[in-house]
This record gives sequence, structure tokens and C-alpha cells, in this order.
Amino acid sequence: MPSRFIAAVGVTLGLSFLTACDSEETQQVAPLQPVRTEVLTQGALSNDIRYSANIEANTQVNVTFKVTGYVTELMQIKGSDGTDRAIQAGDVVTKGDTLATLDSKDIRDSLVQANSQVSAAQANLNKGKQDFDRATSLFNSGSMTAPDYDSAKQEYENALAQMENAKAAQKIAENNVNDFDLTAPLDGVVLQRNIDVGTLANPQTVAFVIADTSTVKAVFGVPDSRVQSLEIGNAQTLTTQSYPERVFTGKISEIAPSADTNSRVFDVKINLDNEDELLKVGMIASLNLPKETADAHQGSLVPLAAIVRSKNDAKGYAVFVLKTEDSKTIASLTDVKLGDVHGNRIKVLSGLAPDDQVVVNGTAFLRDGQQVAVIP
Repeated sequence: MPSRFIAAVGVTLGLSFLTACDSEETQQVAPLQPVRTEVLTQGALSNDIRYSANIEANTQVNVTFKVTGYVTELMQIKGSDGTDRAIQAGDVVTKGDTLATLDSKDIRDSLVQANSQVSAAQANLNKGKQDFDRATSLFNSGSMTAPDYDSAKQEYENALAQMENAKAAQKIAENNVNDFDLTAPLDGVVLQRNIDVGTLANPQTVAFVIADTSTVKAVFGVPDSRVQSLEIGNAQTLTTQSYPERVFTGKISEIAPSADTNSRVFDVKINLDNEDELLKVGMIASLNLPKETADAHQGSLVPLAAIVRSKNDAKGYAVFVLKTEDSKTIASLTDVKLGDVHGNRIKVLSGLAPDDQVVVNGTAFLRDGQQVAVIP
């Protein structure tokens, strides 16, 4: 028997035991004992276990620069005080927003050099074209030998190739400069900002972490004794401390095929719609799972205050049940078998019948067989 049950009803039991045993010794007519009652209801009662789940984003992206350089600017957001501030974790961004900008002298110098090479290649190509056109005319009129014509043609083709290479290098340099701007790849919420103005960033630097939180997942771990009772698609409800009155509903989307090597639990993921953005990444949610799916005992919960000591068994327990005898309402002491404590109530496994009317207040001075008056 749980120790907190014994502590909760110990005082009541001591008084009730003394009065419940001497009903036959009282000869004089006592006034009706006022009591409050509760009609017993039968139902399936499960021993639930509460699990904690971490709220995580379904879609989360690490955002990095494509080139190396020093950060020169961060996206500005209007703060709550009306002034502009640098973007930070928690801010909402839209796909295409410029999150940050960097600069690199080396890349800019490369573009200047590429532009110069294109200009030189263009001049060389123009000359090669003129020489080849002249050679073609002379060759067709018989005034130029074939080897000289072939040489002019080769020079022109080389100039064309040089021009193509110069333009390709120019395009790369232009793209590198365009990549100074870092843009948001999706609509979402900034989870992390890992750079500041002056930071030397490169393609390996995770500048921002952005998540689409329109849908999220709750991730929790269960032992092997419980994982077999879970199935993908099962509906689950969760609550959070931030919104204690709100119940969030989702479905199991994934069950890990193997347990974590350290914790020895199986990760279970529940998908949750989050269009109102109430669930934040990193929040802790709670959910209840039956202790054992097949262990949903049939029983009834009665207030702890209703429990008294048995008259027939010094270690047993009983409750007062209302009976009608000779048009009188009396309290009949009835032995019961008790189960687990659930808050301020306890499960009665046997001894009571459906719709029994149990005395829940006024048991301290009540005797077995005593006539009572039920009060609201």
C-alpha cells in the first residue's frame, strides 16, 4: 500500500476504527449523522506514466556563405522599442531575405583582374578576326599559301578560346561577389545566429540556423517494455507548462528501430501542426502513456477520505455504503480491496458494486449500521 495513502488517511482511520466497532453497544437513539456521499461509477482505469518530449523542428537548415570574407553587415530588424537592431534568434524571416553581407578584397581584386582579362581577350579576338578575314580573302584569290592561311585560322581560333576562358573566369568572379550576400533559403524562424560584424566567415561557417516551425515534432524516449505497444499513426495528446490549458494533438510519425546505446530507450517522434507558432523549438512537452496497455484494470476511484479501517480485518480497509432498511437510510461498513493511489483518490478493485453510494465526508464519527442524513 503506498505510503502517501497511509499518511493521508491515518488520522481519519484512527477515529473511524474506534467508532465503527461499537455500533451494537449503543442503546440510546442518536441524532441522524449528517454525511456527504458520492455515487460509485465503474470504468477502465489505467496506470499512466508521464513522459517528457523535446519540441524540435521538422525542417531545419544550416545557412552558410559560399565564399570567404569578413562580415560587414547584418540584417536589421525593427525592435520592440521601434529602433533597428541586428537580426537574432527568435526573429522570423522570409525566403530571399538578406541575412548578412560580407566583403573580400581578394574576391574583388579577382573580379577586376577578370574584367581586365576579358578586355585583353576581346582586343586579341578583334585582331585575330581581322587577320583571319584578310587571310581568307587572300587565300581565295590565290595570293596566300595554304600554310599561311592555316596559321591565320589557328590564331583566330586560339583567340576565340581565350575569350571564352576569360568570360568564364569573369562569370565566376561576378558570382563570388554576388555571393557576398547571404539570403534565407526558406520562410522560418532563426534558431541561431553565429556571426557578428567583423567575423571571418567561410563555407564551413554555420552563420545561421533557420527552421520552418509551421509543423514541429515532439521527440521522447520509451523503454523496450513500452515500445511494442506503440504504432506509427497512433494519435497522442501533449501539454506544455507554457500553455497548461491547451492540449496539442499529433500522430506518431517515427519509431526508432533500435535503442540508444547509452540511454537504452527508443526515440519516438510525434508530428504536430503548429500554424499558430505556439510550440517553440526547445520547449518541453508532457504526454501520458498507459503503464501497460493490457493493464487497464476495471475499478473505481473513491476519495481517500472515504476509506476507514475494516471491522473484520485489522489490516484491511472498508468504506461506508448507504443502505435502506425499514425505510431508513443507514451506513453499512463494507470491506474493500484497494489498488493504487491517484492524486487524492484511490482505486477500489473489489468489494463495491456499480452505483453504490459511498460516504465521502462524515466518516470520522460514523458507526456501522448508523442511520444517516445525506446533505448536499
